[in-house]
Amino acid sequence: MYALMWLIAITLSLVSITYLLSAVIASVRAGKPFFAGLMAVAGIALTMTLFSRLHPVVPAVVAVASGLGAMAILRLVTRNAQHSSENTRLSAAHLTLLAGSFIFLIPFAWLISTSLKTDEEQAIFPPIWIPTQQVEIGALASGLKRPDGKPLRLSHLTDGTQVVEVEDLPSGEVVVQPLLNGQADASKPSMTIRRDQLTKERKVSPRWENYSEALAYLPKETTYGLTFLKNTLILTILGAIGTVLSSSLVAYAFARVRFPGKDVLFLMVLATMMVPAAVTMMPQFLIFRELGWIDTLRPLWVPAFFGSAFNIFLLRQFFLSIPTELEDAARIDGCGPFGIYWRVMLPLVKPALAAIAILAVLGAWNNFQGPLIYLSSPENMPMAYGLQLYQQQHSGEPGLLMAASTLVIMPIIVLFFFTQRYFIEGVSLTGLGGR
Repeated sequence: MYALMWLIAITLSLVSITYLLSAVIASVRAGKPFFAGLMAVAGIALTMTLFSRLHPVVPAVVAVASGLGAMAILRLVTRNAQHSSENTRLSAAHLTLLAGSFIFLIPFAWLISTSLKTDEEQAIFPPIWIPTQQVEIGALASGLKRPDGKPLRLSHLTDGTQVVEVEDLPSGEVVVQPLLNGQADASKPSMTIRRDQLTKERKVSPRWENYSEALAYLPKETTYGLTFLKNTLILTILGAIGTVLSSSLVAYAFARVRFPGKDVLFLMVLATMMVPAAVTMMPQFLIFRELGWIDTLRPLWVPAFFGSAFNIFLLRQFFLSIPTELEDAARIDGCGPFGIYWRVMLPLVKPALAAIAILAVLGAWNNFQGPLIYLSSPENMPMAYGLQLYQQQHSGEPGLLMAASTLVIMPIIVLFFFTQRYFIEGVSLTGLGGR
């Protein structure tokens, strides 16, 4: 019953927050800052009540009162009921998108957080999101220092006394020295206590050394990961170039060039999309083995220059949407079929080419199955395969593993951040039939 009451309170709070946000936006647009500030304060109060340890009836009542007040202000600052309803729908849509974005960002935030933690924070439950480290100080004015030369670490006893950890004993106990005003307390000698009697004094401090150590543990023959990066860049660049050029050229031929059997050939190309990749895996391997390409990068980038059925279909639809008058004008000016393709058609389908190139880069960068099948030498492995080998060797060190994973995915995130406009434009135009 108590859980049901909390569920009702949370539901009412979400509805109320939607109306509060709508009222804030409508008040700002109507030039009513007082109403906007009032609704913002109400939203903050509702949030604080919701996360408090009060009875669920309290946030439910606050949610109902806030929602009714927001609805009343909405009627005051909007033109009519339809305008008010439209603002509410837009606010609900924005909150839903923000909530979805937050959910999808949780794994990435956990990756970054774990890559900056110390080993002792990795398995703590409930998990720690903000990395911390124990406070360390140099030698005290009295000359007290650790025998191993490491900095002194601050902790607290169960009674609140501040101490410094002087030495870790083989028995698991710790030699500590009480402090007074940041210096050794002469009235209290050092003592030996159990580790569970200490509470470490911590501060927010990410452990950036995880990244340098993750690179240092890579095999020296790979130049600390630079070989993996070089191979990945080669496969990514050649794969993207091959995919864009071959697919666009074949798509242009199917869309603009007239030749016997064109429709039948196009249907055969589309039919290859129905063939599972597992069916062609063994024949491809046998072909590359006969060519002597096993344990080389060629099987991973050469097929990109033979086109892709999906990309060919996508670009063909774009080419079909281009007016034929442009092609006729170029032909009158003396352009041949290839000149029309290169000078007229390709510039007009840049959004689609950008989307295909980005997808090709993502596929080549994250390709793991291909290198697993064709490669065996460390000097030929890309980053995806190298990360798998790193996981096998350092699975017991999640901080280093997450740091290595972050280094692998960060270039792709940066690439998508700067090219998302072209990618979204290409996908949206595809949904409209290329118009």
